[in-house]
Amino acid sequence: MAKNKITLFAQKLEGMSFDFENPDDFEDFEQQALPGRYVFEIKRDRPPKSQKQCAVIFALMIKDTIIQANDKAIGVDDLLVHLIDGRIPKGQMLTTDFLHELMYVICPTTDKDGRRITLSKMNTVQASALFERYRNIMAPLGIVIDDPDKNWRVK
Repeated sequence: MAKNKITLFAQKLEGMSFDFENPDDFEDFEQQALPGRYVFEIKRDRPPKSQKQCAVIFALMIKDTIIQANDKAIGVDDLLVHLIDGRIPKGQMLTTDFLHELMYVICPTTDKDGRRITLSKMNTVQASALFERYRNIMAPLGIVIDDPDKNWRVK
């Protein structure tokens, strides 16, 4: 049976062509491929983020949310109305603890056994997905969570 997808890995050194780890895999794929249009996407492989990097990203994400929420006078009631309904006590400002707990409720992440996990137990793929879900939930409120700043240590 012909394959319709292949993943290749290559190393690029300064002044050199790509060096494919398994060049025979592509030749086999090409010989078995059915006629038609194919998409070739080449992207740079990046190492996964460390647990410490993930923790910093999430700390800055929550800090940004609080700063922007305070600037826009968005309180707990506004956020919860946005998320569920209008029967929430009014007038409380957002805090780190509240957002931290809320993040796990509105963006649940589970392990391979289906149990909910927190950031300390997440791998980088799970942590990235949590970040994106959180960012998408906050966007309609006008809270823009930027991509993590690679130079956060020097600020």
